[in-house]
Amino acid sequence: MNQGKEWEEYQTKVSEILSQFGFATKVEEVIEGARGRHEIDVTARIRYAGIEQLWIVECKKWKRPVPKERILAFSSIVDDVGADRGLIFAEGGFQAGAVRASRNTSITLTNLTDFLNNSASELSSIKVSDLVRRIAGLENKFHSIWALGVADQNRVNSRYVGPESFGLKQPIAVMACLSMLKDSLEAASFDRWPVPYRPLDQAEDYSNGLIDVKNWDGLLFVAEKTLETCDRIYDHMIGDGNSHIRWQDLQPPELTDLLAAIREIPSD
Repeated sequence: MNQGKEWEEYQTKVSEILSQFGFATKVEEVIEGARGRHEIDVTARIRYAGIEQLWIVECKKWKRPVPKERILAFSSIVDDVGADRGLIFAEGGFQAGAVRASRNTSITLTNLTDFLNNSASELSSIKVSDLVRRIAGLENKFHSIWALGVADQNRVNSRYVGPESFGLKQPIAVMACLSMLKDSLEAASFDRWPVPYRPLDQAEDYSNGLIDVKNWDGLLFVAEKTLETCDRIYDHMIGDGNSHIRWQDLQPPELTDLLAAIREIPSD
């Protein structure tokens, strides 16, 4: 088999694997970035909590390890096209410098065997990184309210409809829940199950109200739905629509139903 044919089949295999996890994939898609056009080996799109996610993939069917320079070049493409994640599949492995260059970035280094054997943890890890980034973005949005002028700050805070904290009608309770959610995601990443989850309606109850989450499916679900609720609370604060809405009406019904079901189950 010639090298070109092997590479094409490798791309197709990577595309098929990602498709199995619900991604809409394309092979050799051209994407227009801020600085130019890029032909991407495989693109993968999926929707999380109503938000479109774009992952781009580079496939290296090489016999030699991928060097650091290739990681840096790919990272610049990820940034240029605004991708949420970048994955590099390489069967020849990665040089030590390449591994170091990918740390604390949105780049994942893997190969077909590792991805297939560890697909659940791989995808969970990638999703966690995206969720943590979304949490940080939300925290920055809420923090930015305190940088507003007094009149604008009062107007925005007057439209806060989320849970109160110590009688204060400000998003302190929401931010506390976001902080705990981030800690829970980190604990799960180190396999420290079960991890605590504090629903928004228990934001003030520091002695009770925690729910133990025992697996990735449950944690990713409540995390995504909680972030969706917090996003809606923030959007309501800075908007100009009906100010007499309950925050519970902004929470996805799937999360409301799940919490109700959990609370009806008697503890052992």
